[in-house]
Formats: sequence, C-alpha cells, structure tokens
Amino acid sequence: MKRFLSILYTLATVLIIVGALFILQSESYGIAMLTSGLGLNILYRVFTLNVQNLKEFKLPDIFKVIGILIMIFACILIFTNSEQKFNMMILAVVLDVIINYKEISLKTK
Repeated sequence: MKRFLSILYTLATVLIIVGALFILQSESYGIAMLTSGLGLNILYRVFTLNVQNLKEFKLPDIFKVIGILIMIFACILIFTNSEQKFNMMILAVVLDVIINYKEISLKTK
C-alpha cells in the first residue's frame, strides 16, 4: 500500500505542475490535468489521514482536513463560471504544500 501511495502522490504532483504549465500557455486541457492532479492529491490525503489523531483533535490533522475540504471546493469551483476558480486552485495547492511540508524532501536517504 505504501508503494501505491507514493506513486499516487508523485502522479498527482506531476499532473498539478504540468496542468499549471499548460494553463499558462492557454491550453484548454491544462484545467483538466490540474483538476485531475488535485483530485488524486485529495485521494492521497484521505488515505494518509491519521484518524486516531483526528479523533483526539490534534491541530495538524485538523488543518489537513481543512486543506482537503479546500481542495474539494477548488475542484468544484473549476466547473463553474466563477472568476475566482484559479485563485482558489492556487490557494488549495499552496495551502497543501504548507500544511504537508514534511512530506517534501530534497534529501535522499
């Protein structure tokens, strides 16, 4: 399961980055790639959520749930005509990086 989750997280990250690059080039399928990457990221976050810490109301896990809810809201907003959909998508990605900064590592073991 751990191997599957690392592949899922890597795929989600790549789709988010590539989707953002295609949006910058005004390609229409960039939104689909970005949304699918964010959807995969939501799945990864749900699978790695520590339910026991959440039941104990530990602050980092509560922030993770809030981040998941913001990502879901950003994905829903993409399919509307809202002017703030890209801002919400950027907020969701940046907030996810800030909340889960320990998972991002440039060091090799």
